[in-house]
Parts: sequence; C-alpha cells; structure tokens
Amino acid sequence: MLRNCLLAVTMAAALAATGAAQTAPKPLTNDDVVAMFKGGLDASTITGAIQSQDTNFNISATGLLQLKKSGLPPKIIDALVSAAGKHKQAAEAAAAAAAAKPASPPVISAAAPAVPSQPAVWVVQGGQKQPIPVAQTQIVQTKSKASTLGALASDGSLAQAMGSITQSVAAAGMMKGSAKVASTAMMMNPLVGPAMMASSLFAAHRKQTITDVWAIAGPKSETLIHASQPAFAVHYDSMPGVNADDYEPVILRLEPTPSNVRLVGATEAKQDALQAPSADWGMYASFVEERVPAQATKVGAGSYQLQASAALAPGEYGIALRPVNKDKKFSGSTITQNTADGLLFNSVWSFTVVGGL
Repeated sequence: MLRNCLLAVTMAAALAATGAAQTAPKPLTNDDVVAMFKGGLDASTITGAIQSQDTNFNISATGLLQLKKSGLPPKIIDALVSAAGKHKQAAEAAAAAAAAKPASPPVISAAAPAVPSQPAVWVVQGGQKQPIPVAQTQIVQTKSKASTLGALASDGSLAQAMGSITQSVAAAGMMKGSAKVASTAMMMNPLVGPAMMASSLFAAHRKQTITDVWAIAGPKSETLIHASQPAFAVHYDSMPGVNADDYEPVILRLEPTPSNVRLVGATEAKQDALQAPSADWGMYASFVEERVPAQATKVGAGSYQLQASAALAPGEYGIALRPVNKDKKFSGSTITQNTADGLLFNSVWSFTVVGGL
C-alpha cells in the first residue's frame, strides 16, 4: 500500500513538472496580440499583457503595417512599440555590461623547452604559443666608457671590432650556402674571437680597464610581433651548474648599430676578466642595458609569465635572463665558453615590435 502511494506521488510530481514545462509562457509576438484582439479581449487587458510579459515583437515597417491592417487600435500598437523599445534597450545594456567587464589576464602555462636542459622562450598571442629562436651574444671590447648603449653604438673603435662578427657570419654563410643557417650556427656556438682579438689590441696593458660589450648579429630580428604589449612564457629549469632561483626574465630594448649588430649590454672590467676561471667577477653590478618595465610572475622554479607593463614602441627588443641579485659573481671563462651561468646570461631571444594592435 505504501509502495503504491509513493509511486502515485512520484508520477504526479513528474506530470506536474511536465505540465509546467509545457505551459511556460513564451514571448508575445505580433500574431499573439492580433489573436487576443480578434478573440474579443479589450484594449486594457491586451496592453496589460504586453507590459507584464516577455515580448518578441516585429516593429519593422512591414510589421506595423500588418498590425494596422489587422484592425488593432492605436493604443495597443503604441504599447507594442513601447515594449519593443524597452526590450532593445535591455539587450543593449546587457551587451555593454559584458563588454565593460575586464578580461581575464592570459594564463601562460609553464612548458618544457624543446631542447632538454636549455632555456626557452615563447611569445603568447591569441592563446597560442610560438617559440622564439635563441641567439648567443658575441663579446667585443672597446676603450670607450660604458655610459649608454646609444653612445657605444656610434663608437668608431667598437664598430671596427663588431665588423669582425658580421664578416665571420658572412663567411660561414658562404661555406654553408645559407646566411640564415650560418647565423644560427654561429649564434649557438658563439665566437670567442672578438674578445681574444680585443685582447691583442690591448696586449701592452693587460690589466687596464676596458669595456666589454655584448651584441647579437643582424640589424633586425626575424621574429615579428604586432601586439604592442606582448606576453611571454619563459623556462630555464634543470640547467647544469645553474641555480634557476638566482635569475629572473627581463625585457630589454636592443640598440641597432651601423655595423648591422644590435647591442644588448655592456660593462667595464679588467682586460683579463674574461679569461679568469674563478667565480669572482661581479660584472652585473655596473652592467649597462635598457630594461623595459615588465611584470614577471613566477609559476615554478625557472618558469615565468612575462608581460610588458605598457605598450612597446616599434623597435628591437629581447628577452634576457638576469641575476636577481646584482652582486652575483661570475666566472669569466664560463662567459667566453658559453657554459653554465655564462650560457644563461649570454642567451637572448630577440623580437621586433612592428606596430600595436
């Protein structure tokens, strides 16, 4: 008996729910209003229904002419037009509110580099990641003071030393048959030649203070970015001999030169600092570079989200990895041999901003 009662109650509830769904009011249309009028309802009742229910009226010229031909009095037609106007205003307000809602910041997930134990950078555009090729800086030396990169770019003696970089790349390109292949190969295996060549220029004064200048070959980057405030994913974990927590990613503005190279940074040092094997060189304490304001969000050891804090003007830029503590000590030999901390510091992921979107 109890079982039958429960079954009956369940069936009744289901039928009630079905009936409620079937009788849920639909938006009033022009045809509904005409049907109510022809069915004998007075104008006050019809306008009350128009004002209290959801509507979907056609108030185009054709729709209004059809209503007039149906014999609807002006009072009902006016109520219908007013309801359609309110419906349109509500829809526009909802759309404006949705557009004004701030967009969620892009989520840049950490990803492993394409080559294990090697740092890597991706530009994030439209939810998609595009890897940026890495370039290894060449080091040249000059007697000029490291005041600004702009001043160094026009230095005549530095231009002569930098010319060896472009000549070496061009020669390698002829041997390989492709300037692009040669440039990539030279960057992945950076020349120690410029530093050694400079040392011969100052052989008589080995202990004198000179300026070491970091540069990458080519007047422009092959990576073009149209967004004026780009975002990046950066990964440099699990590198042998490197503590990832000692570094953070930064955005640098690169300085083009007449010698078809781009300057990354410079520092004053003793002539033989690049040959010293001991890690006692605080080269970054007075390093000259052009940092761009950016927000770096750490998502894991050696993994960051990086985004420019403001729109970037068109020009040449690069992502670099820099010591969190400017007093960090380096070994000159790791810089020239491009190993451990030297590999990390020498790596630059260059890009060209060609115009904002």
